[in-house]
Amino acid sequence: MDQFVNRVDELDRLQTLYESDAAELAVIYGRRQIGKSELVRRSIADRDDAVYYQAVQGTATTQRRRFVEAAATTYPEITEIKEEWEPLLKHLTERDAVIVIDEFPYLIESNEGVPSIIQHLWDTAVDESRATLVLTGSAIGMIHTHVLDGGAPLYGRVSQSPNGRLELTQLPFSAIHEFVPTYDPEERVFVYGVFGGTPRYLSPLDPSRSLGENITRLLYDPDGPLHDEPETVLQMELNEVNTYFSVLESMASGNRHRNEIAQGAGIASTNTSYYFDRLETLRIIEKHHPALSDPARSKRTRYQIRDPVFRFYFRYLYGREGQYELYGENGYADLIEPELPDFVSETFESLCHQAVPALYSDYQLTRVPTQWWYKSREIDVVAPTDESTLIAGEAKFTSTPLGYDVLSDLEDDVEHVDWTPTGGGEPTYEFALFSRSGFKPSVEEAADERDNLRLFDLSDVVAVLENGTSTR
Repeated sequence: MDQFVNRVDELDRLQTLYESDAAELAVIYGRRQIGKSELVRRSIADRDDAVYYQAVQGTATTQRRRFVEAAATTYPEITEIKEEWEPLLKHLTERDAVIVIDEFPYLIESNEGVPSIIQHLWDTAVDESRATLVLTGSAIGMIHTHVLDGGAPLYGRVSQSPNGRLELTQLPFSAIHEFVPTYDPEERVFVYGVFGGTPRYLSPLDPSRSLGENITRLLYDPDGPLHDEPETVLQMELNEVNTYFSVLESMASGNRHRNEIAQGAGIASTNTSYYFDRLETLRIIEKHHPALSDPARSKRTRYQIRDPVFRFYFRYLYGREGQYELYGENGYADLIEPELPDFVSETFESLCHQAVPALYSDYQLTRVPTQWWYKSREIDVVAPTDESTLIAGEAKFTSTPLGYDVLSDLEDDVEHVDWTPTGGGEPTYEFALFSRSGFKPSVEEAADERDNLRLFDLSDVVAVLENGTSTR
C-alpha cells in the first residue's frame, strides 16, 4: 500500500520556502524509515526547477560525480562546471533552483568540509538568489553537530520564517485510520500499540486481514518484512550492537530505571550513560520524569523504548527463534496474543494523555498531561490547571470492566502528589477513569452521584484524537 498521510503542514512549509523571494535553507531530520525521503520527493514532484540527489556512502569524487548526474537531468549545462562543491552549488543557486540533498550526513562522511563550503556560499553568494537548499539526515547526531548546534558551520543559516528546521516524528494516532480503514477503534489502538506511527511499518498492513494475521505476516514470521527491522536499523547506526541489544531487551522486559536496566543487561550501571545517550540521540529510547517535576533537577527518571516495533521485537522476538520453532504456526496465538493487551496498555495510556486537553476543554491546563510516580505510588494521568484543580486519572486496558478499587486507590494516591495551585491554597481534584472494557456498576453509580468524576471508554479517547469530539 503506497501511503503518504499527515505531512500536510510539512509540505506547506516547504512550498512556502520554495516560493520565497530570498534564498532559503531547510533541514529535515529524523530516525530512519520515518518518511523524510518521501516527504521531499512529494514536495518537488510537480516542479521543473528541482534537483534531487540521494547521497550514499562513497568517496568524495563519487559523490560529486553522482550529484552532477542528478542535477544534469534538470540543468544539463552543469556538466560544464568545475566538479567542486562550491561552484556546482553556486551555479544552481544562481538559477534559483530547489536543491535537495537527501541523507546529507553521507556527504559529510566523504568530505567533512562540505558544511563549511555551504556556509561560505550562504554568507557570500546568495543575496540575489531565490534558491532553496534542503538537507535531510537520519544520523541525527551529525545533523546537530554540523547544522543545528551552536558552533556548527551552518548554525544560524536555517530559515526562520517559516521555520526551515523540520524534525519528522511518528505519525499521530489519527493517521492510523488511513492505513486500516476497515478496523474498529479498538483494533486501531492495537495497531498503533504494535506498529506505532512510522510510515514504513504501517504501509505493509493489509486492512482485509485481521490484526493477528498482520502481526504474524509482518513481524512474527522470520521472513516477514519487519521481523529483523530493529536489528537492521541498529547495525546501520551503531558499533558494539550486542550491548545495545541487551539494553533494549532489558527495557522491553519491563525494567525502567537505569540500575534495573543495567542489571538486566548485564552491564555496570556506571557504564550506561554512553549507551543511553546514543539511543536517545537516535530517537530509539526516551526518558520520562514524574508529572509536576523539574526535569533538570528530578532524579526520578524512567526510560522506555519509543518505537513500539522495537519494543515488540525485543520483548517477543529477539533471541527466541528456537522457542518459536517449537510452537510453529501456533507461536503467535500461544505466546504473544494473550499478552498483547498488556503490551498495548502503555500506548493506550499515552493516548489518554493526548485526549485530556479536549476532554477537559473547560479547564486551561498548565502542563502536558503525563504520569506521576513516587516510590510504590503511581498515577497514570496527572494534569494541573491554572485554577485550583488538579486532574488525576487512571487508564486500564484490560478485558474486564474497571472496578471501584481503581477509583479508591486513585483517591488515596492523589493526596500524596506535591502540588500547590498557582493562587495558593489547597487543591481540588477532578478524577478521570479511562477503560477499554467499560466500568462496573459501582463506578457508574459513583459518576452519576458526583460532579468531580468523569468516565471515558476507548471510543471516547479515539473519537477525540481522530475527530476532536467525544462520543458522549
